[in-house]
Amino acid sequence: MDIGSFFNKFVIFIRNTCKPSPYSLVSLGPNCYPKTVLTRTGLMKKRRHGQPTMPFDLAWYHSAKYITEFLNTDFDKFLVDLHYSEYSGSWDNGTKINFSHESYIGPTEKHRLIQVYRHRIKNFRKEMKSSKPILFLQVLKDPKVGQDCLNTYNALKTLCTERKFVFAVIDCIHITDDLNLPEEIYLIQLPFPNEQANVFSKDFYESPQGVQFEQDIADFIENIIINEFLITPVKYK
Repeated sequence: MDIGSFFNKFVIFIRNTCKPSPYSLVSLGPNCYPKTVLTRTGLMKKRRHGQPTMPFDLAWYHSAKYITEFLNTDFDKFLVDLHYSEYSGSWDNGTKINFSHESYIGPTEKHRLIQVYRHRIKNFRKEMKSSKPILFLQVLKDPKVGQDCLNTYNALKTLCTERKFVFAVIDCIHITDDLNLPEEIYLIQLPFPNEQANVFSKDFYESPQGVQFEQDIADFIENIIINEFLITPVKYK
């Protein structure tokens, strides 16, 4: 790498690290895709730029109702019934959570997983004490995981009694077709471009269809920020 290229990357790193945001974005899973698409489209800082990781960012929740459960109970029993799955090569919390992104944590290192997620829960609790407006994002893409939108929204109302918040839901599988959700929930149905679309595959998210799909998500979020928070969205490179 030549000096000029290194310097440009260093400047971008410093700008991203130091650039503040007047609002917060928080993923409510139920898997890693919301956090991934927010960072990939530049709406959220990357971890290396100082973005704290939270408990819904990377874990895979087997049902959307568990998101609501942990919001309501302040993560009670989140770190119990942990066992290592040889099949997945990662840790599970009973039938509720799979920690596939922490596959680097081996079968004899349960204490390490507990330490990681205690820190992420602490980050979430700290965020909940902020006074900045906050947008929670959930992407529904798996029929088996289902949805729990109304109950999740009610849990967020309890958490954010004196704070401006928005709950945004992106439905990729028409799972909300028959729901009568309140207008306060920002819901958009955004089906996948094709039946073979795998949002975690580079072949998809770097394809023209994949780029446009994620840009549609970004546009949806940016419009909410503008309309609800009356703020120009912050973008990171």
